[in-house]
Amino acid sequence: MTISKTLLAPNFEEQKSQPHTFYLFGEHLSKSKAPFLHNALFKSLGYDEWDYKIYETSYISEISHKINSEKLFGSAVTMPNKVKAVELVDLLDDIGKGCGSINTIYTRTDPNNGRALKIGTNTDTVGIKESFVQNFPIETEQLSSSPGLVYGGGGACRSAIFALYKLLNVPKVYIINRYESEVEEVKVSMKLNGFEGEIIHVKTAEQAREMDPPKLVVLTVPNFEPQTTEEKIARNTLDVFINQKSPGIVLEMCYHPVIETQLFHNFLNAGWKVISGVEAMIYQGIAQQVLWTGIPIDKIPTKKIKEQVYSSINN
Repeated sequence: MTISKTLLAPNFEEQKSQPHTFYLFGEHLSKSKAPFLHNALFKSLGYDEWDYKIYETSYISEISHKINSEKLFGSAVTMPNKVKAVELVDLLDDIGKGCGSINTIYTRTDPNNGRALKIGTNTDTVGIKESFVQNFPIETEQLSSSPGLVYGGGGACRSAIFALYKLLNVPKVYIINRYESEVEEVKVSMKLNGFEGEIIHVKTAEQAREMDPPKLVVLTVPNFEPQTTEEKIARNTLDVFINQKSPGIVLEMCYHPVIETQLFHNFLNAGWKVISGVEAMIYQGIAQQVLWTGIPIDKIPTKKIKEQVYSSINN
């Protein structure tokens, strides 16, 4: 079921003075800058009683128990449970449904019975779009007539596909991934959820050489060197596009433990414009804040917060 426009937003001014804890559920989060981002925003916006914390777990049942037992006002979910997290909510909004994965849970009220409903969405889509548009607005518009490319087939790839096709308007999206079964699962599930775009699995370097070159690329894999045969084939396939004659813009979603990953440098050295995953993290977090606080996007101190986040990273 998707979200109804008749649902009521909370009384944000009333909630502002109430203590609320927001958790980021996932694994390997010790270096995440999300707590710094959100707590800086809460403080800047006057939400002094609100706090954002990391909660390390990979168990969806544990996340469900935490959300329901503490009646959380909002939550964030990251890997490895972005797909399974759809089970945690009462409703999905259009973006959450279209992606088939969520990273954000927020609360709205059913006016018919006064019940508080947990709504799932995926602000990674906004983070990806804004990373391109805010950093390279003219180039992004010019290059959006070419195919897009997503490297990786996990939960993060769904939001990347959605963002490229629905928000940045590329005509079709390529996927490079080590396992064909994962790509098929993504294609089938997104189609069932109403996604109408063309998703093409590029399986080999030979196939890549015959394709129209992609110009907007999103990398959604951890920073590691390929080990297995399947991983090496996928990387060799990506290398064809890295070294294409007319490079474009790439967003490297992986930003920790290092911002400038090996792929970051591979693309940069080949002439691509490269955007770090810190940008996506910031913009998706700001989109979460709009949902949680009710504050319009133009009232969020984006420039100030970006400066604070980068300062914390550099120090």
